[in-house]
Amino acid sequence: MAEASAPTARRTQAERRASTVRRLLDATTEALIEIGYYGTTVAEVCGRAGLSQGALFRHFDTRIALLIAVADDIDQGLRALYRRDFEKLRPTHADELVLALSVLRANVASPLHQAWFELLMAARTDSALHAALLPIWQRRAADDQALAALLLPAPARELPDFDVIVDTMVTLFHGEGVDRFLRHDPAAEARRMNWLIERLRPLLAPARD
Repeated sequence: MAEASAPTARRTQAERRASTVRRLLDATTEALIEIGYYGTTVAEVCGRAGLSQGALFRHFDTRIALLIAVADDIDQGLRALYRRDFEKLRPTHADELVLALSVLRANVASPLHQAWFELLMAARTDSALHAALLPIWQRRAADDQALAALLLPAPARELPDFDVIVDTMVTLFHGEGVDRFLRHDPAAEARRMNWLIERLRPLLAPARD
């Protein structure tokens, strides 16, 4: 006689809600990457998630509310991705400056960051998105500073221009990431990286003494 299979544990309402929200966030992010901001309609997201529009609006009042939740989720994902890659490579990489810049460039070039760019560029002409996205951008800039101070050599944070150095590194690679939508020039990128390292190293040298 075959043994009776163990009953499947029923998910709680909170678990079901979290699963639905996760599906919506992932579907929206995929759509942003593959077809862009204006193609990421409610119908498109629901089709990708396998959910009804009613299910979406039970969790998010508007499309903008969904997109802002996605922006926050992407921000957390990018930060976790950067820290994971940095810590993974750190034991075998002697030059932390080169490592930090290389991982930053790879992070900005990732598909997940492309979704962030889609939202940033759309915010230029979408006033509601701009207003809702700005606090996330401001928090992200502050988090970039905190992460850099945590991962780079400890004395570096005491440099008077440390915040400007971090902001310049991030902004440079953001601009390069946008340029890649039309032009990917590895030789130019290598020259740019070498130029940046040559100018940053003397600034960070006092922090290592």
